[in-house]
Amino acid sequence: MHFFTSSLDAPNSALAGSLKPISKDSIWYADAPFGVCQEVLLSEGVAPDFIEPVVKLQSFVESWDFDLTDPLTLSRFLLGDPKNLQEAQQRLSESCAWRKRTDLANLMRRWGVPSPEGWRWQPQSPRAQQIARFFFGRVLPEARTAQNGPVLVLRLGAFDIEGAVREELVEDILEPWIFMVEQVFQLLRHISSQSKRPVKLACVVDMEGVSFAWLQHLQVMQKFSAAINRNYPEMAATLTVLRAPSIFTWIWSLAAPVLLEEMTRKKVAILGHDFSAQLAEHAQLSLEQLPAFLGGRGKEVPKPLPVPPGIQNQLPPRDVCAEGKPEVGRSQAPAPAQAKAPRVEGAWWRRLFSGSPCCGCVT
Repeated sequence: MHFFTSSLDAPNSALAGSLKPISKDSIWYADAPFGVCQEVLLSEGVAPDFIEPVVKLQSFVESWDFDLTDPLTLSRFLLGDPKNLQEAQQRLSESCAWRKRTDLANLMRRWGVPSPEGWRWQPQSPRAQQIARFFFGRVLPEARTAQNGPVLVLRLGAFDIEGAVREELVEDILEPWIFMVEQVFQLLRHISSQSKRPVKLACVVDMEGVSFAWLQHLQVMQKFSAAINRNYPEMAATLTVLRAPSIFTWIWSLAAPVLLEEMTRKKVAILGHDFSAQLAEHAQLSLEQLPAFLGGRGKEVPKPLPVPPGIQNQLPPRDVCAEGKPEVGRSQAPAPAQAKAPRVEGAWWRRLFSGSPCCGCVT
């Protein structure tokens, strides 16, 4: 019998279904001694009260074509509460189905290249290279919070949402959004694996230029939030909104309940133009790490260009995914939720819950 897991150190670990056999040094190896399971999981950074649900989640996904099976990543699906096992199983099922439905492996290849940490932004397909001009975010490669979390910067206020709707480019711009979120999620996994603790990111959102179009096209923004709300749990430590005009507070009061889950809304701070001190306090992030347009010295995040009329007819044709399917979001029937994997006898993590309890776990 062979068991499989993803390798956080392999460049292709971000590809859905990119799996490799478990080594004998892995904590998931089938012959791991029962008596050391708690000690090993603790050494990997799993909190003591999360050991039992994490082991049960590994058993739940053991035969899936799914690569998010390391213990710290599985613990994120518990949403900070070890009692959330059923919710975690549901979210894992939805995430597995979503990753297959979006053909994530091909999407990542269109928008980037593998790197030791997972992926690097570098649009590959001709259409992606054109669409990138209108996209509004980047992962800052060098920036880190005081907790060693990566930093994501969104120039959302400058995003031409009306132009994207008018030219029917919403699905196209959704692709780099998914790439960027998967990129930073894989970076989080890499840093967490090295740090032996779950690390979270800081998201900085520049809202200068935001208009009422946000409310007029709220359904479009829902598409972007829906891609991450349930598929990428417990990613953000903070979400800091900068240079927000006075009107934004009112817009946010209407939009936030629709766009973000409650646990994420609690992490939001809305700041004006004089934000340096509050940024450091809220996000544990120094101003100098931000791009120059925000007063820092970090890597620049290009301002998204306005979407010109008629651009749709000037773009290269859309790529076709594996098996002749259209790109993400293009007339695809929703896939059913991933069913629970059949039980495979002999896995060591299942035997923890039968017979004599191990590491304080109960049947």
